[in-house]
Amino acid sequence: MPIIEMKKVFLLGHQQEREKIFSLLHNLGSVELLDVKSGTTWAEFEALLEPDQPPEDVSKIDTIRSDIRFCLDFFQRHFPLRKSILEQFTGKKLDLTSGQYAEYVKALDRIEEIHKSCRQSEEKLVRIRNEETQTQNLIGDLQPWSALDLPLELVKDGDWVLMGLYTVAAENYPDLQDALAGNVSDYYLDEVFSDDDTVYFFFSGLSEEKPVVDDLFKNEMVTTITFTNLSGTPAQNIKSLQEKLDTLKKDRNDVLSEVESLLEHRSMLMACYDYIDNEYAKNQAVANLGRTNNSFLLEGWAPVPVLGDLETMVTGKTETAVLATRDPEPDEDVPVLLHNSGPVEPYEVVTRLYSSPKKNELDPTPFMAPFFFLFFGICLSDAGYGIVLGLLAYFLSRKLKLEGMGKQLINLLIYGGFSALAFGILLGSYFGDLIKLPPLLFDPLEEPMLMLIGSFVLGLIHVYFGMALQAYRNIKAGQPLSALYDQGFWFIFLNGLILLLLEFSLIGQLLAVIGAAGLIITQGRHQRSIVLKFFSGLLSLYNITQYLSDILSYSRLFALGLASVVIGMVVNSVGDLVAGSIIGYVALVIILVGGHFFNVIISTLSAYVHTSRLQYLEFFNKFFEGGGRSFQPFRVKNNYIDIVETDEG
Repeated sequence: MPIIEMKKVFLLGHQQEREKIFSLLHNLGSVELLDVKSGTTWAEFEALLEPDQPPEDVSKIDTIRSDIRFCLDFFQRHFPLRKSILEQFTGKKLDLTSGQYAEYVKALDRIEEIHKSCRQSEEKLVRIRNEETQTQNLIGDLQPWSALDLPLELVKDGDWVLMGLYTVAAENYPDLQDALAGNVSDYYLDEVFSDDDTVYFFFSGLSEEKPVVDDLFKNEMVTTITFTNLSGTPAQNIKSLQEKLDTLKKDRNDVLSEVESLLEHRSMLMACYDYIDNEYAKNQAVANLGRTNNSFLLEGWAPVPVLGDLETMVTGKTETAVLATRDPEPDEDVPVLLHNSGPVEPYEVVTRLYSSPKKNELDPTPFMAPFFFLFFGICLSDAGYGIVLGLLAYFLSRKLKLEGMGKQLINLLIYGGFSALAFGILLGSYFGDLIKLPPLLFDPLEEPMLMLIGSFVLGLIHVYFGMALQAYRNIKAGQPLSALYDQGFWFIFLNGLILLLLEFSLIGQLLAVIGAAGLIITQGRHQRSIVLKFFSGLLSLYNITQYLSDILSYSRLFALGLASVVIGMVVNSVGDLVAGSIIGYVALVIILVGGHFFNVIISTLSAYVHTSRLQYLEFFNKFFEGGGRSFQPFRVKNNYIDIVETDEG
């Protein structure tokens, strides 16, 4: 079955073997741990057990984990590990043999020393960065005054003379000049610098006229500029500050050189982080247990196929552990684990990105997979692109060590390449019109209506299949009348309308009337009064617009299929324009390779997105609710490294 059956497991063991049992479960990775206090059986055990607590040294483990993470983040900020776009997409990790991993983990006692060095370097860099910011800001403040020849320490008010640096809005400066000329008897005004917004000026006047000057400056919104603790002209200060920036830059490079010498420990830190992170997870998981002075109780979920391995492990590698299992109770929140095999398995990624099914729900993956395969190929619909996509995806599958959804996605693209190849041959498209071979079915550019009608027919089959699956669910749930009322009458009504469009008037009218009458009578059956039942049933006929909208959505198959072909033809046409000489033929190759590769990428992305959309909005909503909880096993999780097997191992 695509959805694996789950069992509730209970493991009772002696405290002396707790760490050993946890390590075994962690390495097996097949049991989802539950908090025993939240389980339905806690009421039975509460009198005998007490909640367990993580060991006291878990805080120390967390501190070490945080220190390692700081060092790795610090290195990444200043000396980032460069990854290709492909590596970023696949999340490539550091490959280590088990021997290398063990050697690195032995160096845990060096973490404190490395962390201290990183902290000290970080503090130095922060200090340097702050000084650079302050220096650059001061240079920016001094720059408009660089033409001023007067030393800054002399720019201050005296007993007899006013003297200062000021700024004013450029639009107010003429009014300020007029006001000073008309109200101040003796003064000196020098415009040092100006831009579109502001005028920077030096002003000197008599102290006895300070009240008048202050009022004028206030009226024109003049701002006083001061530079404390600076001596010499602005230009001299700017020069010395630039020299300071050079010194700070040298200091920063010296610190970074010290940091670079620490990079030799990065691989060790990655291995230690994954080790200590898993140790922390194991210690934190202890809080899920119940305990007595001498024993502990563990509760969780396990897939039925692994129960044999689990029992073998418990009985063969421990002396005190006892394992018990039972079926889930009706109200328990059972996790869901999908397990499709063969060609269907890659399409699990589409379902998982939408939602996990509930425990008693159909897994939509095997029903959706054939349609996804067909629709993807129609959207790409080019034999050349299918070959390129298939080969590229196959290369990635061999080159990269992918697991889970990443592996499923790559395999889905391989199948997508096969589908595009098939539809490209049927519709006669080989890198657009680069290779001119006749189609086995028809040319969509010459007969677009045929392709559009075909898309609508496939859409109708897709929607009908979704409705049939919901009818099956209703029948299986013991509600055959619901299948008749909610899906059967819609089948009759929709088919009647289709026959009317095809001019089968008598049969079409009969089916449409029967279907409409059935819907009017049954769709309001949950209402209390007869009036509400009638009007609810009557209004349900409005849902025909939803079905019409669903079918029209499949026109995107037609549009995307034509788009990939037309763009390919445009690339070929542009290439033909430059051909004719040696340079032209070189340009032709570049245009063809680059243009078609770009079209493969864009068309593949569009095919995946829009094909997924058709599953999610037009197919899944007919029978699939989702909202299930995915199975989350207690297992080893590595953020930075992958353990690789060697020939010796």
